[in-house]
Amino acid sequence: MDSQNKHIRRRFKMWHGIVSLLLVLFILFHVTGRLKLKKQLNVLRAKGYPVTLEELYNWYNIPAGVENSADVYMDAFSNYVEWDREALKALPIVGRAPLPARTQPLDDPNHQLVEKFLSDNKETLTLLHEAASIDHCRYPIGFIQESDQDAPWLKNLRKCARLLRLNVLIQCESKNSEKAMKSIHSTLSLAKSSNVPLLIHRLVHIAVKATAYKNMERLLNRIQLTEEQLMKLSSWIEEVGNDEGYKRTLIGENCIGLHSFRGHVREVSDRLGSEGGLSIIFLAFLRVTGLNDRDATQYIDIMQELIDAMELSADERLLVFDSIQKDVDSGKRGGMLTRMLMPAFGRIMQIETRHLAHLLVTQTALTVERYRLTEGHLPESLENLVPAYMEVVPKDPFDGLNLKYRTLETGFVVYSVGYDLTDEGGAERDSQKRDQRGKPLPWDITFIVER
Repeated sequence: MDSQNKHIRRRFKMWHGIVSLLLVLFILFHVTGRLKLKKQLNVLRAKGYPVTLEELYNWYNIPAGVENSADVYMDAFSNYVEWDREALKALPIVGRAPLPARTQPLDDPNHQLVEKFLSDNKETLTLLHEAASIDHCRYPIGFIQESDQDAPWLKNLRKCARLLRLNVLIQCESKNSEKAMKSIHSTLSLAKSSNVPLLIHRLVHIAVKATAYKNMERLLNRIQLTEEQLMKLSSWIEEVGNDEGYKRTLIGENCIGLHSFRGHVREVSDRLGSEGGLSIIFLAFLRVTGLNDRDATQYIDIMQELIDAMELSADERLLVFDSIQKDVDSGKRGGMLTRMLMPAFGRIMQIETRHLAHLLVTQTALTVERYRLTEGHLPESLENLVPAYMEVVPKDPFDGLNLKYRTLETGFVVYSVGYDLTDEGGAERDSQKRDQRGKPLPWDITFIVER
C-alpha cells in the first residue's frame, strides 16, 4: 500500500512539475511577445507614426485656426443637383453617352444637354472653385470605420470630379482655355482634399487626379496653350504629385490594423465581417494564448517593410510589394489575423505605379508642347528636351527606363510600358477592342496629342 501511495505521489509530482514547466513557458511566451510588441510600438511612435485611433485622429490634422476647405466642399456636395437616371443616360461622362474623340466637338444636342446640367449645378461649381483656393482640408472622419456610410463625401468627390470634367469639355468647345484650366485646377485641388491616410480615400484620390490628367489631354488637343499656361499646368501637377500620399496611407492602415489586434474582440469581429460567437471565441483564444501579440509584431514588421520600400525607385518598390504580397498570401509570413487584415497591397501598388506613370507622361507631354511652342516643331526624341526644358528624361516607373515617345502623323504620344513591361508602341487603352479570346488588347499608359 505504501509503495502504491509513493508511486502515486511520484506521478503527481511529475505531472505537477510538467504542468508548472508548461505554465512557466506559457507565461514567458506571453510576456516576451507582449514586451516585443510594446517595443515595436515605441519605435513607431519615435518615428512620429500613430499607433492608436486617437493618435491617428490627431495625426490627420490641419493647423489650428486656418480655414478648412472641407466645409466648403461639403456645401458643394449638398448643392449638387442629381438628374434622374433616364435623363443622365443622354449625357457623356456622368451618363452613358459616348464622349467624342479628343479632337472632335460635341454635337449640338449633347452640347445643349451638358450646358443644362452645368447650369443646374452652377452653385456646386462655384463652391468647388472657392474651395480650391483654400490651402488646408480635413474631412470630419473619426477613423473608427472606413466605409462609404461613414465617409459620404467619397461618392461626392467622384461626382464632382465628373462635373468639373464636363465643364472642361464645354470650355474646350468654346475655346476658353482659362476657364478650362480653372476647372482642371479645381479637380486637382479636389483630389488633394481626399488625401486622408486611409486606403479607400487614396484610391479615390488617384481616380480624381486621373480625371484631371484626362482633362489636360483634351485641352491640349483642342486649344493651343501659351508658355505661361503650360508652365502653370506643370506646376499644379508637381504640387499635387509631391504629397507622399501612399506612404501616409500605409502609416494610417498600419494604425487601423493595430487597432484590430488590440481593440474589443466583438468590434474586431464585426470589422472583419464575421458573425456569431465562434469568431469572438477564436479572437479571444488568440489573445489569451499570446498568439495575437506575436501576430501583431509580424504585422508591424511587414507594414514597416512596405513603408520603407516607398523610399526605393518606383520599379524597385513594385517588386518588393509583389514579393511581400506573395509571402503573405502563401502563409510564409504573418499569422492568420494578419492575412485577414492586410489588403492586397501588391495589387494596390500596381494602381499607385500606374498613377505615377500617368502623372509623368502628362508632365512630359506638357514639356513637349513647350518645346514645340518655342522651337516651332516637335522634338525628335525626349532627349532633345534636356537640359533646356527638363533636367533629365523621366524614368518609366514600371521598367526603370526612360519614358517612351514617338511622333504621330499629326502630333505625338508620350507613354509608359505599363505593368506587363511590353512596349505596344504607345497603343491607347480601348475597352471596346478585344482579342479572339475576348480579352482587352494590350495597351500602354499614354498621353496623346493629335494636333
